Amino acid sequence: MNKLLRISLIVIGLIVAVIIAGYFTIKTFLTPDTIQNIAEKAISESIHRPVEIGKVGLRIGLKVGITIDDISLSNVRGFSSGQMMQIDKTTLNLKLLPLLRRQIVIAGVDLSGVKINVERNKKGRLNIPTIPSKKGKGSGWSLSLSSISISKGDIRYVDAKSKTEIQIKDIRQNIQFKGSKIYFSGENTIYTLKGKNVPEMVIQTKNNIEYDTLKKNVYVKKLTALYEPIYLEVSGTIEKMEMLGLAANLKIDDMSKLKSLIPIESRPNKLRGVLKTDFSVLGTLKKPRLDGSCELKNVTIIPKGMIRGVEKIQGSLSFDQKSIRNIIIKGEIGKAKLDVSGSITNLQDPILNIIAKIDGNLKDIESITNEMKDIKMKGPVFVCMTVKGKMKNPSFFGEYNVRNAYINGIGLAKPITNFNIKGTIHGDAARIDKCSGDIGRSDFSFNGHISNFKQPVIQINNKSKTIDLDELIPKSEGHNKEKAKPVPITIQGKTRINTLTGLDMVFKNVNTNFTYENGIIDIRNCIADAFDGKVKFDFYYNANNPEPYSITTNMTSISSKKILKRFLKFENLEGRLTGVSNFDGRGLSQKEVISNLTASGNLTVKNGAFKNFEFITKLLSWLGMKNYKTVKLNELAVYFTIDKGKVNVKDWALSSSVGNFLLNGTIGLTGNLKLDITTTLTKKYSNIVKNYHGEWIFPIDKKGRATIDIIVSGTLTNPKFSLDKNKIKKRIKGTIKNEFEKKKKGWEKKLKELLKGK
Repeated sequence: MNKLLRISLIVIGLIVAVIIAGYFTIKTFLTPDTIQNIAEKAISESIHRPVEIGKVGLRIGLKVGITIDDISLSNVRGFSSGQMMQIDKTTLNLKLLPLLRRQIVIAGVDLSGVKINVERNKKGRLNIPTIPSKKGKGSGWSLSLSSISISKGDIRYVDAKSKTEIQIKDIRQNIQFKGSKIYFSGENTIYTLKGKNVPEMVIQTKNNIEYDTLKKNVYVKKLTALYEPIYLEVSGTIEKMEMLGLAANLKIDDMSKLKSLIPIESRPNKLRGVLKTDFSVLGTLKKPRLDGSCELKNVTIIPKGMIRGVEKIQGSLSFDQKSIRNIIIKGEIGKAKLDVSGSITNLQDPILNIIAKIDGNLKDIESITNEMKDIKMKGPVFVCMTVKGKMKNPSFFGEYNVRNAYINGIGLAKPITNFNIKGTIHGDAARIDKCSGDIGRSDFSFNGHISNFKQPVIQINNKSKTIDLDELIPKSEGHNKEKAKPVPITIQGKTRINTLTGLDMVFKNVNTNFTYENGIIDIRNCIADAFDGKVKFDFYYNANNPEPYSITTNMTSISSKKILKRFLKFENLEGRLTGVSNFDGRGLSQKEVISNLTASGNLTVKNGAFKNFEFITKLLSWLGMKNYKTVKLNELAVYFTIDKGKVNVKDWALSSSVGNFLLNGTIGLTGNLKLDITTTLTKKYSNIVKNYHGEWIFPIDKKGRATIDIIVSGTLTNPKFSLDKNKIKKRIKGTIKNEFEKKKKGWEKKLKELLKGK
């Protein structure tokens, strides 16, 4: 035992002696000038560029190293001013045995406080110099690295071409060289500054990678990236720097934080939930192959432009770089159940093969968009749809069914009740097998088809027992009240209505073509029984402010009293009215009608009577015929125009029991008069006028009929009459002739032509 102890002490003593001898040998060899010279040459010759270095020292311990403070390298010409690289402290770890032979071999490099500024200019050139891995003879030093260690490292990358900036901070990286293998392990934090298409991001990464320089294989033991809430983990191999065999998993615990990564133009209003995916990357670097699966848990998405979306999304799918397969997803819209299954192929130009089912209630889709926020609905709805073809122009196939529904707020005065619709969808069109419902006491029942889903066009053939316009057209509630937006669809077709009422009118046996488009009603070739006669008309009405409308009528032997009472509140003229009229206006209030209405038309009234018409009674009384409350009308033929609130009267021809009247001038819609009347009275009434106005002088024809020219002013209810003495003098001289019959026959001929044309 004592012998062993003595031997051990001798060995330890020898080792201590060698260490002490080695220490003095190294100190003698590595003088401050030698260290300074080695440091400057090692750095400058490595990068072929002059560098600035600070204090250089020697560290002797278990390891021998050269320490260098404050290394700085200026930037390359053509890039930004300042330093390309700065290192607070660098340690060149030297191999011990070569030192004893007075040889400098750098075995490892420790870098602390590294700041590197990497730039790419607009021409695509980088400012990084080429660094060779080993120096040859004559340099005074050689490189035989076993490790590189970096701590407190920062790298800033600025790309002038793409206008992006990335910062890698808190770099802690260890690189080991063992035989033919290189081992990488470390971690860092990547900062991407906010740009045009990307938000500000902070990504934490860790790496543990092995590289075989002989086999050229990369072994990814573990590579992770964390960008809250996205976590990515990758492992596997890259053989011969070509063949891929990587496995990865991606997890997103809170999808709401992904919104900032989605372009603003398509960014959803709301996004949340959990996504998990496992996938492999196979193939080659040039042609990688992706294959994996994805799971969704409790996802909610409200697309841009919508108020409500799909909630409680659960499901799974599989995918590769070209397709999404085995889609099985369930979700809810309100309480409505949504099931989606199928696949999407050719992701570069996606081709859909999707089956979607919705089973719920119309109430579930209330207020789903801003356009629908004022619409109230309820009633069971079921839709089963298959979507096929390219995403740019897909085709739809399936069926839909709504039962006993209620819909309100689509621009009608009353809600739709008992609404039922059933049909099928094929391609880009839908067939309506049956659609029926009630609007107040109005009813409808039709079939038809729908085309152009992006801007729906509905073609229908409708039958109704009763339609009440007062329940369809909303009542005006003042200009300040916001109007309900019209439904953005087009409806056109034919309708037959047994009884059409509203606006103080009744039409029977209505048969017409019609179009409704975005609040505009256009009725063509409408035929109906009304006002005890036949009416044909075209009607155009724009419900959008300020409500322009256009009406063209063709009336055959209708009750003049009923129609004049309805439209003019005038019930003093009886007879049968026939004529053609055109009306254009903007706004339906009395003030708007007076200021905006323009119209023209030809009308004739036959076999009637003026009863208690104050204007006629006062005119006859002024002529000397007292208490004529009723005046028989043989025929009234007129052509009229309305412009700027005035009815233009030109050669209106009236034949009556007291004589003929020819009228010219204007009648204001408010009742103001400015008329010239020429009357040729029968012999009986001419004698009455002569006896009553003995001093009047006017021409008498061979039949004893007096022709009187009268000027009228005032209003319809309070007219003022006077003789047109100048015209009477000219008539006596023969320079003015009575052309009543000629004018009347002219109007009759024109009216017949118009009626024939209709």
